[in-house]
Amino acid sequence: MEKNKYYNKKILLGDLKNGVMPAFTHVFNSYFNELNSYISVICGNQVLAQEIVQQTFIKFWDRRKKLVIKDNIKRYLFKMAYNLYKDSQKRNLKELSLMKELQYNAMMNVIEKDSEETERRLKLLHQEIEKLPKKCKTVFLLAKKGGLEYKEIALKLNISVKTVEVHISKAMLRLKNTLNEQ
Repeated sequence: MEKNKYYNKKILLGDLKNGVMPAFTHVFNSYFNELNSYISVICGNQVLAQEIVQQTFIKFWDRRKKLVIKDNIKRYLFKMAYNLYKDSQKRNLKELSLMKELQYNAMMNVIEKDSEETERRLKLLHQEIEKLPKKCKTVFLLAKKGGLEYKEIALKLNISVKTVEVHISKAMLRLKNTLNEQ
């Protein structure tokens, strides 16, 4: 007879409000599997579904004294579980949005630092090019900035191709050493 008394909604709600554990156990055993299946279908994740269902029953127990169930307990539990699922999704979206923002900011900081470093190194490179001996600087700029071939530079400056190669090698070695020191 004790088990059957919970088929009466008023007795069940009364016992729940009074904290009678068998009443809660009856509700839990009656709806857990169905509620878990429902939330699993909605979220597509069994682990998340179990967490939400557990939260649902915890919240249900915590609010037992204030329960106002107009329709039926099943509908009340399903609505509560659905709302908890929606809340978890909102939290996940906020966390994901925050994570993307943090990743973006980190990436921009790296780019900015790289850009500053590149700018600093280019400035240093230009300063060092200006310090090259006149003929070496002219040969280097014609080759690297002007895009001329060694043979063209040799004809233009009336020097040998070998001299062009020597000037380019000296300039490159000096620039490389300067940049490596930094």
